Amino acid sequence: MNNSKSLLPLKLNIQLENMPHGVFRQILVPNNINMMQLHAVIQIAMGWTFSHLFQFMDRKNNPHIIAGFGEIDPYEDMLPNEFEAHQIQLRIDYLEGLGRKSLWYWYDFGDDWWHKITVLKATKKDLQHYSGLPVCLDAFGKCPPEDVGGTWGYEEFCRTINNRKDPEYRSFREWQGMDFKTTYDFEKVDIPSINLILEKYFYAREWKRNTKKSLKEGWIEFFEQWDK
Repeated sequence: MNNSKSLLPLKLNIQLENMPHGVFRQILVPNNINMMQLHAVIQIAMGWTFSHLFQFMDRKNNPHIIAGFGEIDPYEDMLPNEFEAHQIQLRIDYLEGLGRKSLWYWYDFGDDWWHKITVLKATKKDLQHYSGLPVCLDAFGKCPPEDVGGTWGYEEFCRTINNRKDPEYRSFREWQGMDFKTTYDFEKVDIPSINLILEKYFYAREWKRNTKKSLKEGWIEFFEQWDK
């Protein structure tokens, strides 16, 4: 691989599986991104809130490499193929090391949100949007609210949130901090806002934290700064 190619970003399509409507993001990320950084990029691009544990795997069953928070319980040993996320790089370990063109991102082990990540070829038009930091190129569909209850709970949410006759309509609206007039839009995604947050995150101290520090400190400080 020559130097010019090694500097090119990776184009990823992230598809949230088993949804009642389409949810995907297409992003460009730095070629040397590690899996802790990619976790943050996906959280921001999808609309999650860094509220749960996660794992990256090259396949759902019998994966060769698992990248996540690693040893959460001090009384449990890590698996031989399990690593702290910052120790693993997308390109070197998954794409080149395993020869993979796709992998899985599992977020929230209770609600079980599975994201399929597919590597695409970046076009010249795509590269015009790249300045060295993560950027969202295309997007469709809101991700579910945190702690909605997995796929089944989200299907109920979708049936209820715009149905004034449903007995749970008011409680779902209040839970989301919504008034009782605005229609909940399942499709609209604010790409400019995503990219503003991605840019701020890339230049924040959180971008270079290791996995244990990220778990210990969380992301509250970053979002508090962003909200100011």
